[in-house]
Amino acid sequence: MNLSNMPMADQQQHNVVVPGNGYYPDLETAFFIKRYAIPSEFANDETTLVSILKESKAEVNNELKAAALTNGAPLDEQQIVFYRTAVYALAKSKSLISKLSTTHRDRANVQNELASDNFEFWHSEYRNQINLLRALSPSISVDLI
Repeated sequence: MNLSNMPMADQQQHNVVVPGNGYYPDLETAFFIKRYAIPSEFANDETTLVSILKESKAEVNNELKAAALTNGAPLDEQQIVFYRTAVYALAKSKSLISKLSTTHRDRANVQNELASDNFEFWHSEYRNQINLLRALSPSISVDLI
């Protein structure tokens, strides 16, 4: 049980690897659950969790489609960290959107305000990571002479 008396997800049992395409890295549900404090209602629903990650991954990939992050080589370690953080932050914000509609009336205002603040934080974190990835792009870097 966690602090809200909800059963905790077993991360080892629920670890599903969402495969990358060779250029972008794999994503792991166990890391996402643990690192981003995913509520058990999502963490215990493997189908929904994988769906949210795949949807977020597709959005990030689409966002980065025009950016030449490397010159044909695989992403380096720093780019992998930024990429994964962008996908996980977007997925976290998506999980919070659905939580906005499931609050009780007596606590709705407070919970909606907290959830929207969290949504805004995670969505801005996603945007920040995309900008960091683009900043590492060799197509926009300048060599000093």
